[in-house]
Amino acid sequence: MDARATSRGRLPVLAYFALTFAWTWSLWWTAAAAARWLPQLPGPVLFMLFMTGGLGPLMGAAWVVRRGGPAYRRDFLRRVWDPRGIPAVWWLALVALAAAPAALGSAVAGVAGAQASVPDYRVGAVGAVVAFALAAGLVEEPGWRGAASDAWQQRARPVWAALGIGALWAAWHLPLYFIEGSYQHGLGLGSVRFWLTNLVLVQLGVLYVWLANGAGGSILLAILAHAGFNAAGELVPRSTTGDVVAFCVVTTATVAVIAATRGRLRLAVAGPRGHRPDRSG
Repeated sequence: MDARATSRGRLPVLAYFALTFAWTWSLWWTAAAAARWLPQLPGPVLFMLFMTGGLGPLMGAAWVVRRGGPAYRRDFLRRVWDPRGIPAVWWLALVALAAAPAALGSAVAGVAGAQASVPDYRVGAVGAVVAFALAAGLVEEPGWRGAASDAWQQRARPVWAALGIGALWAAWHLPLYFIEGSYQHGLGLGSVRFWLTNLVLVQLGVLYVWLANGAGGSILLAILAHAGFNAAGELVPRSTTGDVVAFCVVTTATVAVIAATRGRLRLAVAGPRGHRPDRSG
């Protein structure tokens, strides 16, 4: 057991999911109901419900980290912000995971002549997309690929932990499909893009855990990968054809990573300060 081991026994994985879902869903389902049944409700109220609900993973992470003991808390915070000592290969992997699916999907869709929605490329609009994407990564990844990943990987092979976290991460977004104005609502519940998006989330759960594990448990890389993937998806022309191609790219990468690491989701490359995750499986 490595530095992420807790001096008080195993980290509380079920408590993380219970708190995260209770916090987020209570607020997001309230927002969905209010948007449907109280159309006169001011927009800022719904926005506050949406933004506050998104803090669920951070609340769950805070609970797990508090239970982990002083050494775990210090190590966890370092993994969130410290880029020192991360080998270049993991920064390259970060860029590839963030940009390649959307870029290749857009390129192939363009060659195929698929009709696509073109984003607003004004400086202010691009800045807002990048800022929101980074905020989402900062709020979500300390929970999903930090606390939840640490706790679940104490109990199971990394690949099963990552798949389970990815599936629950996808389910966590469900209320957004009922909140008008959200990105998920625009996809349409049960549509082709709905299924593609949710399957991609499950697979990104594997790729982000692989990225974090390989870089010595770096939550920072998961934050940046999450932010980059979201921003790239918003800043390139989108189409159903492009989404299908992006899904194929992510699927290929996921299968390749699982096969190359034999389900351990790490390679023999040292992480920050020479640390290698010590995980069984």
